[in-house]
Parts: sequence; structure tokens; C-alpha cells
Amino acid sequence: MTKPQEHIDESLPKAFKLCSLKKIEQLFAQGQLIKAYPIRLMYIIEDRSQSEVSEAPFQVLFSAPKRRFKRAHDRNYIKRLMREVLRKNKAALITLLQSNNKKLVFSLTFVADERPTFQLLEQKLCKALDQLIKEINP
Repeated sequence: MTKPQEHIDESLPKAFKLCSLKKIEQLFAQGQLIKAYPIRLMYIIEDRSQSEVSEAPFQVLFSAPKRRFKRAHDRNYIKRLMREVLRKNKAALITLLQSNNKKLVFSLTFVADERPTFQLLEQKLCKALDQLIKEINP
């Protein structure tokens, strides 16, 4: 008999999405920047209190600028790809944040002029997340 594989949660529910206007303003005013062209990642690391343990370990904001992509379906496509890549590759980030008892607020902005492929976006976003993990881990 084989052992059943442990289920890995690859969802990205609403709790992981950054909606608070206060936190968004704070992020863009005080956040630190990581560039992994064509991704621009701004982040703030906070300590988690005991009351916030049940909350999501990070909150994220996705954006594709209207200046570079005039058509809404192009912007939506890029944001959908970024959500999918983060959903698939969030496990390492979550375990690190939970072990260090930290909370992360960050934004992912796509800054190139052309529509990306899934493979390119996955490669660059993983590179940006690796840099972020190195920044979090002392």
C-alpha cells in the first residue's frame, strides 16, 4: 500500500489580497524595492502579533500600468498570469514567514512594454521571490 500524498494548498484566497488603502499608501511611501525585470516588487516586512496568527502570512497587490497597456484585457491577462505564478510558488515564502513570525505586504508591478509568456513571467517572478526571501532571512 502506498501512502497518500500530503495535500499542498495552492489556493490564493481573498485574505492574501491587499485591499486596505492605508496599507497600500504605506507600502508605496515606505516600502523597499526589488527589481527583476520585467517585475518590480515593493515590500514591507512587519512583525506578527499573537492575534494575527490566523491571518494570511502575506498580502499582495498586482498591477499592470495603463500607460503601457492601453487595453484592459491585456492588463487583466498580465495580472491573471502573475496571480497564477504566485499561487504556484508561494509555499517557500509562507513557511519562511511563519517560522520567523513575520507578515509581508508587497506589490508586484509588471513594467515591460510587451505581453509576457507564462514561462518568462514564472522565471522572473521566482527570481524576485528568491531575492525577497534572502532579504527576509537574516
